[in-house]
Amino acid sequence: MRAWDIKPRLSMAARLRRAYRYSELFKLRCWLKGKTLHWALYLTVASLLLGAVLGFHNYLRGFYYVVCVGDQEVGYVRDAAEIEGFIVSLTERCSLNYGMPVEPREEISMQWEHRPGEEEDTLSVKEALRQSITMVTDAVMVTVDQVPVVPVATELDVQAVIDLMCQAYVSQADNIVLLEATLVEEVGSTSCTVRPEEVYSAEEVASLLMEDESPRELVALSRGGAEDDTEASGVAVIPLVHVKTVEEVTAEERIPFNTDYTYTSSMWTMQSRVITPGKDGSKEVVYHVTRENGVEIGRNIQSEKVLEHPVTQVVERGTASAPSMGTGQFIWPVAGGRLTAGFSSWHPAIDIAAPADSSVLAADSGVVVISEYIRYPQGNYIIIYHGKYWTVYLHNSANLVSAGTTVSKGQVIARVGSTGRSTGPHLHFEIRSSNGGGEWNHWYQHTPVNPLNFFQP
Repeated sequence: MRAWDIKPRLSMAARLRRAYRYSELFKLRCWLKGKTLHWALYLTVASLLLGAVLGFHNYLRGFYYVVCVGDQEVGYVRDAAEIEGFIVSLTERCSLNYGMPVEPREEISMQWEHRPGEEEDTLSVKEALRQSITMVTDAVMVTVDQVPVVPVATELDVQAVIDLMCQAYVSQADNIVLLEATLVEEVGSTSCTVRPEEVYSAEEVASLLMEDESPRELVALSRGGAEDDTEASGVAVIPLVHVKTVEEVTAEERIPFNTDYTYTSSMWTMQSRVITPGKDGSKEVVYHVTRENGVEIGRNIQSEKVLEHPVTQVVERGTASAPSMGTGQFIWPVAGGRLTAGFSSWHPAIDIAAPADSSVLAADSGVVVISEYIRYPQGNYIIIYHGKYWTVYLHNSANLVSAGTTVSKGQVIARVGSTGRSTGPHLHFEIRSSNGGGEWNHWYQHTPVNPLNFFQP
């Protein structure tokens, strides 16, 4: 080692020794050298030191972690790691229970502060955290025309809502092909944070938006979007979303047959017969049908194809004037029947009660013009032409003669019944005047006459 490397070091040591010899510490050492201190001094110094240590220890014992939920203090602990672990464990358990990731909505903080006189209570702090923490999850708010409605878990659920609504009114019939399905209203989404129990499934949301019978109100569930973290509450109207579909419908339809008439003088005017029976044809028609929520709002024919041509019906009609076959003297039309309702302006007939299936008699000779059934109000009924008059027989249980049949006075033509609008077995009997033409045409074309003017029961 070179000499100039050592010299500076020796000079520094020497300077330190000289400084120590002239220091107050050296003087105190020299003064104490050879002297003996009194025991009381030692005791005093020891007491002071012990008091200082105990005071410092008590001072340190006054420090705690102050646990706060938001601005609210919930307790004091010394082990912050234990509380942090508890919060993590609580969050994991809730995430497992809800089946989705959750986190505390409130801000949880722990500050190391001097709080003399307070006591640590870790169990109470954990219970307070369990009661005051609200778990929330990131979700997606379904919107209709940009108005928030209800939250779902993800964007995939929003698309599922749209798909479910578009498919809700699609027919599964073999002759229907869906061409288009759209929503009239705009269904979108926005980010939000909500409690996990407030998250709806796609099926529930689709049902809410489509069900016209459901109440159109619901309490808002979202606490706001991602940018607006303020609590939102109140009543929100659930809008009805309309699904518009366009379907291609292929239908087989009937082509009604036409009727041609021929005329003969060998039959009376009220008589006719079918020479060639008619037969309906058929055709295949393709429609484009527009529906809104399943209700048809438009239909356009795209094409038609005849599958079977109709067969024209040929009917022969009589041209001869019917003879005046009646005598104008009428008999009571139900043997043993009793009068239960008389003639009036609102009831242009008489009602004759009799046991069911009693014989209904032709009140005079004539030609049967109509013998048929109409469900309401006539039921089974018969109309007979007598030249100057018509007689009408309603509510029969059965008609025993057909149109075009010539009947004699007193001949059994039907059975008493209660068909049509009837309160029980009886005959509704009318007499109406005729112009002698023999054509019934319309019911109220012929003036009703009180039957009791012609006979007494």
